[in-house]
Amino acid sequence: MVEKNVNKKRDLTTLLAGVIIIILINYIGSFAFERFDLTSEKRYTLSDNSKQLASNLEDIVYVKVYLEGEFPAGFKRLRDETREMLNEFRAYSNGNIEYEFINPSESTDEKIREEIYKQLYKDGLRPTDLNVKDEDGQTNKIIWPGAIFSYRGKDVPVQLLKSQMGMSSEMMLNSSIEAMEYEVANAIRNLIIPVKPKIALIEGHGELDKVETASLATMLAEFYVVDRIAINEQLYSLTERVMVDSLKAFKVKTKYDVIIIAKPTQPFSEKDKFIIDQYVMYGGKVFWLIDPVFASMDSLQNADVTMAIPQDVNLDDQLFTYGVRLNTDLILDIQSAPIPVVTGRVGNQPKTQLFPWFFFPLLTQANTHPIVNNLNAVKGEFVSTIDTIARPNIHKTGLLKSSIYTKVSKTPTRISLGMLRVEPDQSQFTDGNKVAAVLLEGKFESVFKNRINPEISTSNEINFKAESDFNKMVVVADGDIAKNYVNVKTSQYYQLGFDRFTNQQFGNDDFMLNVVNYLCDDTGLMGVRSKKLTIRLMDKTILKKDKFKWQIINTVLPIGLILIFGIAHYYDRKKKYTK
Repeated sequence: MVEKNVNKKRDLTTLLAGVIIIILINYIGSFAFERFDLTSEKRYTLSDNSKQLASNLEDIVYVKVYLEGEFPAGFKRLRDETREMLNEFRAYSNGNIEYEFINPSESTDEKIREEIYKQLYKDGLRPTDLNVKDEDGQTNKIIWPGAIFSYRGKDVPVQLLKSQMGMSSEMMLNSSIEAMEYEVANAIRNLIIPVKPKIALIEGHGELDKVETASLATMLAEFYVVDRIAINEQLYSLTERVMVDSLKAFKVKTKYDVIIIAKPTQPFSEKDKFIIDQYVMYGGKVFWLIDPVFASMDSLQNADVTMAIPQDVNLDDQLFTYGVRLNTDLILDIQSAPIPVVTGRVGNQPKTQLFPWFFFPLLTQANTHPIVNNLNAVKGEFVSTIDTIARPNIHKTGLLKSSIYTKVSKTPTRISLGMLRVEPDQSQFTDGNKVAAVLLEGKFESVFKNRINPEISTSNEINFKAESDFNKMVVVADGDIAKNYVNVKTSQYYQLGFDRFTNQQFGNDDFMLNVVNYLCDDTGLMGVRSKKLTIRLMDKTILKKDKFKWQIINTVLPIGLILIFGIAHYYDRKKKYTK
């Protein structure tokens, strides 16, 4: 009896001590905030930039995630990972992030579903068609793997599923999860940024016109102020002189964060080159999309043969000084986009068939740089190669490359539709991967250094600068990457990167936006896109071979262990309390 009272007293003391410890831990936790990530790749650990974005929120960011309903396990994983990521952001936001998961296909009324789908498409989300196996065979389902972020009356769409050509569904989902922190953080940044950065599309040298860049301008306008300007040899068209009151002097600052020069066809004057050069020297970023070769599909409308010839827009010396050379050649790639070709007639109607057009290479990421990491293939048209030049203080990073089945053709050269009627000889496509887009980062030297007289270089009115501080630019040897297709009859334009022949969306739009985001990014947020997660997939061969064994291990073994523990615990208590 005495021993039972002692045991009872000891158990009460242990319980009381446990309760006190729990209360103390919760009390301390109300003052000290910490989260623990036990995954090896720290997949749930936010970067410092993401934490700062979340903690600086002054109002509620409301997120509608359209990943609810009955769909395959992979999409359920994407849904769960999205919820986990939003919870991480919410933990650092002082309660300023709220979300809900919505099933856009929940209604049984087809008309209501169609209206919801149209609104989601209008809001900027894109659907995914899936064939799902069920009891009746296969059913086609439309899934909207995206989210709408809202803040103070402003909305930003985010596509959560990142499609990539040639990737398995597991790899695609993993890439989407890798990019999720960046997508969420970037959406929040675009919502709360007080002053939008300014972007300028340069014109006046035969660049892509307003309709040809309508999709690009619309896409950029969600996050930036977008202008179209002609330099017209005006010294301060890209920069401006600002008075520094304390010094009673002037300093030069840029008017635009980034300028885009997309497919010029006419030579730049030396004055315009000087203005762009000084814009770079004072910190302006340039996105060059230059065609060193003139070739056009329009010439093949009325004839089966056309010529590709070198095109000089008077930028070679400037780009060479900055660190790249655009070669007057063309990339032919077996991995290419198709075009329709008339192969016969059925009655009075022409019969067409799609054939891969080697001059339209599908460019893929050259590395895992944040600009191109997890990027879908980019469709090029008459693309040239780029060589990098040794320049001190300039770091070069290849961004886009052709496939290993590449052939480089020097110009001038014939382009004939007759090539489509001949089976390609793969032994001729052995030039390997060729780089078509390059990022340059560092201190750039002015192309006009030692080329202008002292009177100009020392003029207070001109404020010539011979070398930049740290700066960056991107050079692409294809201007058509920025061009959306335009229906000439209706003047309707298609989304940038959309191929009307295959109804496939290529990565041109994401590439253009990523480049501008990177050039404008002073917070380092783009670095989050380099985050890598390890895919831990089961070996299907071993699983099939040892299926019964693993079923036993996963079902019988856990139950057996619980039973053994219960029996042992029962006899231990019986032995202790029957004395």
